[in-house]
Amino acid sequence: MIGVLSHEGEANVVGEFFELFKVPWEFCRGDRQYRVILSTRDDFEGRDAKLSILYNGGMTGYDASAQIDVRPLQTKRATCRYGGCELPLYGQVSELAAPGCAAKLESSRGETLAIGMDGNGRKTIRAGFDLFREIRFLLESGQPAGHARVPTLDLHIAMLRDWILGAGIPLVEVPPVPAGYDFACCLTHDIDFCGIRRHRLDHTTLGFLYRALWGSLRDALSGKCRWEKVRRNWKAALSLPAVYAGFVEDFWQPFKSYREAEKDLRSTFFVIPFREKAGSDGTNREDALRACRYDIDDVRMEVPGLLSQGCEIGVHGLDAWRDSASGRRELERIREATGESATGIRMHWLYFGDQSARMLEDAGYAYDSTAGYNEAVGYRCGTAQAFRPVGLEALLELPLIVQDTALFYPGRMGLTEEGAWPLILELLGHAKKHGGALTLNWHDRSLAPERLWGDFYAGLLRVLRNSGAWIDTASRAVRWFAKRRTVSFDGVSFSQGKVSLRVRSEKDESVPGLVVRVHTPENDRAAGPGPAAPQKKYLDVAFSNVLNAEFPI
Repeated sequence: MIGVLSHEGEANVVGEFFELFKVPWEFCRGDRQYRVILSTRDDFEGRDAKLSILYNGGMTGYDASAQIDVRPLQTKRATCRYGGCELPLYGQVSELAAPGCAAKLESSRGETLAIGMDGNGRKTIRAGFDLFREIRFLLESGQPAGHARVPTLDLHIAMLRDWILGAGIPLVEVPPVPAGYDFACCLTHDIDFCGIRRHRLDHTTLGFLYRALWGSLRDALSGKCRWEKVRRNWKAALSLPAVYAGFVEDFWQPFKSYREAEKDLRSTFFVIPFREKAGSDGTNREDALRACRYDIDDVRMEVPGLLSQGCEIGVHGLDAWRDSASGRRELERIREATGESATGIRMHWLYFGDQSARMLEDAGYAYDSTAGYNEAVGYRCGTAQAFRPVGLEALLELPLIVQDTALFYPGRMGLTEEGAWPLILELLGHAKKHGGALTLNWHDRSLAPERLWGDFYAGLLRVLRNSGAWIDTASRAVRWFAKRRTVSFDGVSFSQGKVSLRVRSEKDESVPGLVVRVHTPENDRAAGPGPAAPQKKYLDVAFSNVLNAEFPI
């Protein structure tokens, strides 16, 4: 059991952190003994525990007695080297020094940001930053795009786990990994356009012609694409009159092409609720380019087939991000058209504000999947786990990790298809290591001319099928994370090479089961946070909703 001492007003952040790092914990009680004490308090002066971890970016009551010299860094942003990554720190950070410290965690500039000490059979780690303030920043503000590729929150969890195991303390965890899989993956599609026939000589059509004719020719001449792509794009551009006349099939029809590509895999389609409605950018201005020429009524005939294949229709929101009444109207519009109780939303153009999550919860959404980047791929909130925004009661946020347009658009990352693969494989590696849900967004016309990113998507699906991922809709992934949040540790005890477990969760057999992971340290090394993680092993035990058993370790 971890006992926690935190600042006043941090209960929500602490609680959410331990939903993501799902281990037995509680706020410290005076009548309890704990193997691990985790404190961020300024007045912490030490407690009787095998391991005490003190996170604080300033001076604490403990520092004077332990002869720790605390020197606040003057830089706005610090990074430390951990787990092969440069881990960014966003709050106040201090350099630490103390006589006889066992090990250290260094910044990228060589400052000591954490020290470990032994004494009287007790171990202490002093970290020069505040864990829960870092977590609040990640969940509320999010990382700048420059740190998008770093799963910062997941690395904080990994660091804390390794420090506990490095002190020789076993740990029981329910990791963010569905039973029988290595991680979750959600295939999602923002449907911004539904047929080029709805667009005549407007901005969309002119942009298509420019990119299909000149853009693809330029890319082929520079070696960025194959000449076959030029041929297909020119053919599509020259067929436009026949498309408008109805003699040739509209090549911007996304549903059929995605279902053919994905076959038995289930995916989520976020559909526009109202046509010709741009919505506000929050300053009472509207960008006409944000308005779509179709809405859910135009694709009603597609809905039964998609639902029968297990797919999901979600809301591609317009004004829901700033107005709960608009959010309710948009939700009811999709529900009425589909006959289903739609629960999820992703905002068009990823519009979002400080109060958006609360607006969406008030409007009745079960989840949002807007937290991502337009100009980068990776971890805006530092994690691929679904989380509850601080202060909310029901809504979960499913982070958006990869957008096709962020990868390939000039002016964004502008990668070639070959250049995108190393990044995709890096993100897959993080998913296998840390769990969570790798949520992808491949837009409506990305398989069609002029983008023609279908070959890359087909290759991505092949990789995902062989990656150990549970691939399902966004709503079902969120249901699995919601099930994991109901886990309670009713009893955990270690004795004579055995562990006894009494763990339970709410029952939901429509999604995969859960895993209890029993971590046992290989050695009892000095309690230093150091750059190298302690060697460890673990036992995984799958369960549906109740586990009451004893296992050798």
